[in-house]
Amino acid sequence: MYKAHKFFYLSVIFVVLSVFLNVQNPMMKGLFGSINSIILFTGLVNAILLIISIILIDKALIRPDQASRGVYRWAKVWPWVILIVIIYHLISGLLLFGIL
Repeated sequence: MYKAHKFFYLSVIFVVLSVFLNVQNPMMKGLFGSINSIILFTGLVNAILLIISIILIDKALIRPDQASRGVYRWAKVWPWVILIVIIYHLISGLLLFGIL
């Protein structure tokens, strides 16, 4: 398998993992007692996961000759998906605090 494919698939896995570690996840509410610890944990973990995902998708886009056309096409769209996930995390955090 090409390195560009590996980088793209790892980026997808990190974004999906970031979506599951949302502040609205009931498992997070059970693990941590206070809202402050939920926000701190999910914020730090999601930031780390999304930064790693951005770095990996950048490495996948640097190697267009090693990627198939379909993977390269998805890799070009994937930064927008990451932006939507970031906006989703911001909105769910604001909903948790009752601002929205």
